[in-house]
Amino acid sequence: MSQSPAEGSPAVQQLVALIRETTGNVIPPARLAFLEEVAERRAHARGLSGVAAYVHALAARELPDEWGSLIPLVTIKESYFFRAPQQFEVIRQRILPELVRARSASRQLRIWSAACARGEEPATLAMLLADEPALAGWSWTIVATDLDEEALAGARIGLYGERAVAQVPPDLLARWFSRRGKLYELDSGLRSRILYQPLNLAHAPFALPWDELDLVLMRNVLIYFRRPLQRWVISQVARLLSPEGSLFLGASETLWQIQDELESVDLGPCFAYRHRESRPAGEARPAPSLAKAPERPRAVRPAPPLPSKPPTPAPVPPPAIREASPPPILALPGVHERLLEAARELAANRIAAAGRAVEQALAADPSEPSAHALEGFLHDLAGRTDEALTSYRAALYLDPALFQVRVLLGDCLLRLGHRDRAEQQFREVLTLLAGGRERALVLFGDLPLPDRERAQRRARQVLKGG
Repeated sequence: MSQSPAEGSPAVQQLVALIRETTGNVIPPARLAFLEEVAERRAHARGLSGVAAYVHALAARELPDEWGSLIPLVTIKESYFFRAPQQFEVIRQRILPELVRARSASRQLRIWSAACARGEEPATLAMLLADEPALAGWSWTIVATDLDEEALAGARIGLYGERAVAQVPPDLLARWFSRRGKLYELDSGLRSRILYQPLNLAHAPFALPWDELDLVLMRNVLIYFRRPLQRWVISQVARLLSPEGSLFLGASETLWQIQDELESVDLGPCFAYRHRESRPAGEARPAPSLAKAPERPRAVRPAPPLPSKPPTPAPVPPPAIREASPPPILALPGVHERLLEAARELAANRIAAAGRAVEQALAADPSEPSAHALEGFLHDLAGRTDEALTSYRAALYLDPALFQVRVLLGDCLLRLGHRDRAEQQFREVLTLLAGGRERALVLFGDLPLPDRERAQRRARQVLKGG
């Protein structure tokens, strides 16, 4: 009996387990067909008879240098400068002034950009730090790590295409980049403030140059790990985070039910995590309900019950890494099929069925922006505006060019009385449309989403005071 694409062959299932064991990354069922194609290409490149022989050779450690070729093909590295700009604005306005006060004696800052891919994130941080007058004469360094040494090699070279630099403000682009044909080269002096080094988050101890960190960005990383590995990685990060330090995650990530050492702090446009004892004097605690935060518990992805206190981590790979058997692979349709099903159910006003399909799509691939967008649309219909905000923000974090989601987010912000933030979203809608960089939610043609013309008209109406 042949295997369905969602199940994968036994060899592909074994490869999924090997990838998880080696890197911590969980390959969702929707990507198994892609993984099999990659394995076939790599088997041919290594002169092996097929996927089964390739996986056997990997498992037997007969291809010790193969992981360097395989990892870049199966890990996601889509990034660009100033991704999730609200986080960088909060770092500039709130986090850096706090750290300047806390580190005035040593005049040093220690920052970690984890899973930095080709270096857009640490370079964005470096631009902010270099432009901060209060840090003039300070010693600050960013350590930028990634599992993929090929990506790190590209980061060290510092050459980027148009898409990567599209969100860089024009003055910073002129100051910190030089044109090299069709590419942009990051300033060598700025690159010298960034220490690039390979690091596998699935294996501790983390070989970082410092015992304490003032700021950690680990954005859009945990969503690819299973819960035990998430808990274990965060326990290591908490040990490294200084008492005054802050941790930023991706918009669709949460530490809820993962650990209790760090707590979420509402910083306005986004959230960060800090040690429970380190809140600056006078800063309010977030409300007990986390409904409006990216770190909120998602009803569509319930977590298993945990002990009241997480186990003390040991400096060895966590249980999820040491499992010998392959992970269970659910025989689910791909994420796009689930989303199409959700859209059909929603168009027929079968809200509960649509919610179940969205839940399954998010379980199959939590990095799919359309799934977060449709989840937000469902919250919007139900009048759960705060939760809709969170889902729309997650979708835009993963794909900032989704102009329809920006319109929906802007309208949510208006309903909540945040006109300034709403206008910012509508200005971005007009910028996307004017530059031809917008992307539509093509799977949801049956839903009443604004097309290009209506989005433009709505944005102009709001910006005129309507």
